[in-house]
Amino acid sequence: MIAPLALIGLVSLPIIVAYYMLRLRRRDVPVGSTFLWQQLVRDVEANAPWQRLRFSWLLILQLLIALLVVVAAARPFLTVSSDLAGNVVLIVDTSASMGTIEDDTSRMAQAQAAARRVIGQLPEGGHVTVVAADDSAHVLVSDTDDRAAALAAVDGIVATQVPSDLTDAFALASALAARDSDSTVVVVTDANADRLPQVGIGAPVQVERVGATDANQAVAALSLLRRSGGAQLDLFVAVSNPSGVDMTRRLEIYADDVLVDARDLAIPAGQRSEALISSVPQGARVVEARLAGDDALAVDDRAFALVPSAGAARALLVGPGNAYLENALALLPRLELFAVGADGYMDALAAAVAAGKPYRIVIFDRTVPADPPTVPALYVGPAADGAFGTVGRVLDGPALDRTDPADPLLRFVDLSTLHIGRARIVTLTEGMRSVVTSVGGDPLVAVGRVDGLGLGVLSFALGDSDLPLQVAFPLLMSNLVDALLPSTDGILPPSVELGQPIAVSIDPAIRRVAAVTVASGERVELDVIGGRVTVPGARVTGLVDLQVVDDGTGHGGDSLGRTAANLFNPGESRVTPGDPTRIADLGRVGPAPGGEGLTARSEWWWPLAVVGLVLLLVEWFLFHRPTRRAVARRLRRGQPPASARASGGSR
Repeated sequence: MIAPLALIGLVSLPIIVAYYMLRLRRRDVPVGSTFLWQQLVRDVEANAPWQRLRFSWLLILQLLIALLVVVAAARPFLTVSSDLAGNVVLIVDTSASMGTIEDDTSRMAQAQAAARRVIGQLPEGGHVTVVAADDSAHVLVSDTDDRAAALAAVDGIVATQVPSDLTDAFALASALAARDSDSTVVVVTDANADRLPQVGIGAPVQVERVGATDANQAVAALSLLRRSGGAQLDLFVAVSNPSGVDMTRRLEIYADDVLVDARDLAIPAGQRSEALISSVPQGARVVEARLAGDDALAVDDRAFALVPSAGAARALLVGPGNAYLENALALLPRLELFAVGADGYMDALAAAVAAGKPYRIVIFDRTVPADPPTVPALYVGPAADGAFGTVGRVLDGPALDRTDPADPLLRFVDLSTLHIGRARIVTLTEGMRSVVTSVGGDPLVAVGRVDGLGLGVLSFALGDSDLPLQVAFPLLMSNLVDALLPSTDGILPPSVELGQPIAVSIDPAIRRVAAVTVASGERVELDVIGGRVTVPGARVTGLVDLQVVDDGTGHGGDSLGRTAANLFNPGESRVTPGDPTRIADLGRVGPAPGGEGLTARSEWWWPLAVVGLVLLLVEWFLFHRPTRRAVARRLRRGQPPASARASGGSR
């Protein structure tokens, strides 16, 4: 018994019996005169207080009900063997894919049910810590033996929109397991996370996998390019289909909440389809791509992009000097170009920030700085490692592989006659992709986003090729700048992945800023320290506005820039449940010391409570005469008359 004091209620049984022995029993007797009542009164006065106990179904029912209620209140249980240790760390995955809907039930609801089962299997005297994990860890209940508190914490868990990263959760679990060798880590997840911790936990790991469907499509990429001169806006959209079935989805494009384009995209299974749309109005400010209809995961069916500014942006060219590169960049109407040697790079950045006119893009010619900028950068002919990746040996005379003319960066760019004398073998970092490669697969031109910043790289110096003599050269540089340059006025990048923080430089005169989620109005105020601030990652898709907090200077509410937060995470959009052994293998092999032979409680009070309730209803029906008589009348009313039954029987 969990609550043995509840057995005190058993004293109600003899009390009920005593009431029956003390009760005066009377018969219903019709009388012809009220004078006969006097005799009945005399009988009552002469009646003895204690009577012989007679059999009564009502007494039996009442005793059974009282017994069931008392035993149920004591919460009886059976001891069963448990696979869990005495200290359990319960990690519940709350990343975006856990919001997947299948059979009208969310994976989050399935995960909550699994977490409740785990809590119900805790061994006697066991403790549990409940952790919600998306891209970070959130402790909901710490090291408690209060199952009710743990269950309440599980009931309050909701799925977020950010990608999964179990690193923090596993680091926390490892620390908790180190304090108690008798520990088990249980992870409730769909196991589709791409990023897993690189180190083990030091305790057994059990995985409760949820989910089954793979029926999902997603807006995988969305970007706006303003062609040099600002005469045309091109919208690039990619829609992926991670499922195993070919699909056709309706793609809708909205400019400032007005539908401007709609088309059907056929997407083969496991692939993606792309579209280049030129119908975005010049005066639009925000573009949204939306997949019409429903699929398993809703958060990746929408994506946002900010329309590029038509104004000129300050650009800094760092290097020993290159007339071809300077001329190509100076011809771009979007750029206001400044040039400096490698030694003057840091001073130029500081002076621009102090003047309130920071550079929005930096081009490095045969130079890789030790301190990379916090704005997009293009590296031409790098000879050292950088944010884009690592630089290896020299590659002599690389031959170009076939290029994809549908790639936005190669629009109107013909590289079929390009010759390169030598290039460097570059191993790209995560987030970069090759646009032009050699026949051996080595990247020659690559772009991407690393830590929220646009990066581009040409793995060869211009002087080692005839690219500056090609008609394609200014077009390629224009496309690269359009792709890398922040598309809005301000200091924020045009787009970020959900959950990704942004480090930016700000005028040192500004002491405090606020990151405002435009859709909800939620704001987070941040201190600016030394002209630097880190904006926390957005938690929901949509626009984020960075504003100055009023400090008496009269600039309160001024916008420092906007960014569009989107999921754009293949791992989360691929909702197919993954292999749970990848996670289980992170735990220690074999049982924890002292973890064998543990027992858990299997409570069975609730069947007793149900039976007691049923008996209470039976008692009320059988011994409540008005109700019983009313039911009997209704039954008689529904039967045919006796004459009709007789005539029917004679036939």
